[in-house]
Amino acid sequence: MASGSTSSGKPAVRARRAGYPELTPAFTWTALALAVWVRAGSIVDINAHNHGIVDESFFTPFHLLMYSGVAANGLFYVLVQFRNVGRGHSLLRALPREYLLSFVGVLLFGLGGVFDFIWHALFGVETSIDALVSPSHLLLFFSAVLFMSGPLRSFLAGDRSGRGWAALFPALVSALLVLTTGTLITLFANVWTQIDRYVALTGDDNVFSAEAITVSGVLIPVVLMTATLLYLRQRMLLPFGAVTVLVAANALIMLYIRWQWTREHAVVLLAALIAGLAGDWLLTRSSGSSPLVMLRRFAFLLPFLLIFSLFVILQFSATIWWNTHLWLGVSLLAGALGLVLGALLTQGEIPAAD
Repeated sequence: MASGSTSSGKPAVRARRAGYPELTPAFTWTALALAVWVRAGSIVDINAHNHGIVDESFFTPFHLLMYSGVAANGLFYVLVQFRNVGRGHSLLRALPREYLLSFVGVLLFGLGGVFDFIWHALFGVETSIDALVSPSHLLLFFSAVLFMSGPLRSFLAGDRSGRGWAALFPALVSALLVLTTGTLITLFANVWTQIDRYVALTGDDNVFSAEAITVSGVLIPVVLMTATLLYLRQRMLLPFGAVTVLVAANALIMLYIRWQWTREHAVVLLAALIAGLAGDWLLTRSSGSSPLVMLRRFAFLLPFLLIFSLFVILQFSATIWWNTHLWLGVSLLAGALGLVLGALLTQGEIPAAD
């Protein structure tokens, strides 16, 4: 009797598999690499627009880099889903459970690209802050978060028993991609992208407006960064160096966005390294404190040290127009906001170090 046939000569019906396919390391690493591809494309694209390398048209090499990454993501998920449906999984359970939302994000990003093209045709191309907050671009940012957060979601949905860099690397890079999405949307108020504006104040600037904008540029990224790290630490034991990598990598990406104006002050990256290493030490030291006290201490000291050391470094490397009242007070305010986030976000059981 031919393989795949019943005794009556009819094709055998493939048995329906219950549940979702097993998540393999190869799948996780592929999904992560493809997400990084798209994020790298978006970073290069924003950098190109900031530096006038391209015109404001839709069809550019930098858009091609980003959207080719989206297409590669879509192809990957379609092929995996097609294969697993052939193995007996239902259509809505043909991807590892936490990655179905990632596939939705890829599809939504593709639709968002079409919507973005139509939006530009109807209302013109954005040229300033409107490029970050236009409805079509916000849809792209949101859908990107859906598929870039896949490795993080899958780790958090599992038993979370993995420790160390080997086990946590995909989840941590995924968290960095999500954090960077937030700082890209608000790059107009980000101390790293606007660091040159803390050094020079022209006679034409309104001092009050300049102070308000630059203070916001400190506090907004501090809130995003601290909230991300608190969220992660409440759910997993971060390996030493994770805080440093997340803080420094995000700062470097944001400096790169306006590199023509920020490279002269790239020494401020030392502040990210100092604060990151201090944060790693705070999370790993054993002082007899409860995990809750430890995490709230971290929530205050990390943003305070980051901003304080940044302005100390600027004092030695350049002449800043902020006075002592402003830079020292904002450093303390950054720590205070971190402490508030610590009180709001650190509820329930927190993984304790051995």
